[in-house]
Amino acid sequence: MSTALAHATFQELWQPNIIVFTVVVLVLYLGLCHGPLAQRLSGTRHLVTPLQTGLFVVGMILLYFSFAGPLDYLSDNYLYTAHMLQHMVEITIMTPLIMKGLPESVYRVLFTSRRLLPITKAWTHPIVSGAVFNLILTLFHLPYLYNLALESDSFHLFEHSVFFVISFFMWLPIVRGTALKKQMTPGQKMLYLLYNYNLMMPLVVFQLVANRPWYAHYVDAPRIFPNLSALGDMQLGAITMMIFMATRYAIVGIQQYMKQDESVWYE
Repeated sequence: MSTALAHATFQELWQPNIIVFTVVVLVLYLGLCHGPLAQRLSGTRHLVTPLQTGLFVVGMILLYFSFAGPLDYLSDNYLYTAHMLQHMVEITIMTPLIMKGLPESVYRVLFTSRRLLPITKAWTHPIVSGAVFNLILTLFHLPYLYNLALESDSFHLFEHSVFFVISFFMWLPIVRGTALKKQMTPGQKMLYLLYNYNLMMPLVVFQLVANRPWYAHYVDAPRIFPNLSALGDMQLGAITMMIFMATRYAIVGIQQYMKQDESVWYE
């Protein structure tokens, strides 16, 4: 692996444009959420707590290492498993952290704006948000769209952006609630997580039982692990997806179970 990374240029490996984007977003976040500008725009010097600020900063650091850095280089050039690890970090860890760091005003706009409310209300319905997330995630892993993302930097960036949006709305019923009048109980949230996990499984199963690799790009790529074939790499990527999603959903499900008493489960 070190030999593969040694062949990369600084631009290919660290992608300064993503560094600049990450820094700009952090500066804007800190300026808008804390200090004189926040006071002038919102009447308070601190729109978010120190904990929220920390969560957002960690989320943005993970954004950089999901979209750039060694993991992205390995994903683009050598390993499907690296790609899946990249997207699992983005979907299961990075996005919820950024969401928890956003000020309440962002969600107020989503849930009260006349223009956005119809979209938010439809999309945050648990059945819809889970279906949209898993359907689009699966479509982007079909060979044509996946290979297109590897061949086109602009389409690859579009793919990352789409994954952030669909995962944002997938997590929204858990992190902030829905635009529906009746919010989900803890038991319903656990069923929602199970629903999402089941919708993800067809992609995992089809890749695990495949007798040939789906992606020509990785078939032609140099093998940085001699004992890991292109087919084995794809199957390992599918296992990575299954383990990441199962672990993340289980952690969130346990949190929902532990923080509520039994009286609210059936309200």
